[in-house]
Amino acid sequence: MDKKPIISKGTLGFLLVLLGVLLIVPFFTSNYIIGVGITIFFFAYFGSCWNLIGGYGGQVSWCHSAFVAIGAYTSLLMYVYLGVSPLISIFVSILIALVGATIIGKVSFRYRGPFFPITTIAFGEIMRVALLYFNQFTGGSAGKTIPYTGEDYLNLQFFTNKPFYYRSLACLVGIMLFSYHFSRSKMGYYLRAIKDDEDAAISVGIRTDRVKLRAFQLSAMFTAAVGVFYVFYLTYAQPDSICSNDFAVKIGATAIVGGVGTVLGPVAGAFLLIILIELGANIMGAIGGANIIYGIALVLTVKDKSLGRGAAADYPVHRFQSRRGINRTGKGTAHPFAGTQALDDGRIEPAISGGNAGNIAPRLDLVAQKRSFFSEEWGRRGGCAGSWW
Repeated sequence: MDKKPIISKGTLGFLLVLLGVLLIVPFFTSNYIIGVGITIFFFAYFGSCWNLIGGYGGQVSWCHSAFVAIGAYTSLLMYVYLGVSPLISIFVSILIALVGATIIGKVSFRYRGPFFPITTIAFGEIMRVALLYFNQFTGGSAGKTIPYTGEDYLNLQFFTNKPFYYRSLACLVGIMLFSYHFSRSKMGYYLRAIKDDEDAAISVGIRTDRVKLRAFQLSAMFTAAVGVFYVFYLTYAQPDSICSNDFAVKIGATAIVGGVGTVLGPVAGAFLLIILIELGANIMGAIGGANIIYGIALVLTVKDKSLGRGAAADYPVHRFQSRRGINRTGKGTAHPFAGTQALDDGRIEPAISGGNAGNIAPRLDLVAQKRSFFSEEWGRRGGCAGSWW
């Protein structure tokens, strides 16, 4: 199987130089710049986690702030009340996030349409209300502070922000490497198939509900794990901020603005948004400036009714399409998906319009074309139409 690299040597060289620069930045800059860098790294990481399900699979989740809160409050409460190191509570956070993602996926992925996004919104709100209700443990609307007990690396207690800078950068590099592998795995190709045409994916034997569930579980677990580091960096957790819909939208926005379904998209989006927000906050105030920047960025990025592609995603997508004879509208002589439509009951039939109705092939012929396309494409890449991993 011949796999061409999706990152050129020039891009790889640039990334290595950029990584080298980021490694020495803390030695030459102020605490403010270090803090901005940490924020960028955390948001790029969370955006990359969101991208696993929202970018590659097209399943828009608005509850990733809840998974951050799971990691944050699990580690905070275990540390404050039980004295358990946050490095140990990471595993508990991952387990709880796995259970939550499984429940959401089992309930919503058996249906299509807006069921999954609505379910994620509901889950996030349930989490927020629960954290407010059990205020004797969580502090409720007043929040909960992590007491500083002196520098302790095992308990993520540091005198300066430099250790968090390098830890957040390491987490970001780790999720980028995983995303690169994920995007080229069978699961990544299956998710793209589901995103492009779920009916065609089902017709070649891809178990779409399982694929989406596994991707969502991975996304949730990775998010909760680094939620532990995030809250110990902040040293404070409050439900209306760390588990809010606003925070969930900002996580998704980093991937949407930078480019969904790409490795570098969430990173580019985080750098762009956080820097613009810092500039806007100095001009228009912290809250107003941030909301205005996010709003403008999303309006400019989402070009149609579907999930928009940012600048980072545009070029590789159009290059992929051009190799297969597809133009920017999705039509082309070489592509078997053109001229079809999905009905409400899940069937596929030709899209009939005007005088072309008599020239359109029967529905079964179109399904056969899609089956042939998917079988050839995934077989060439080492996939198996009958498996989901």
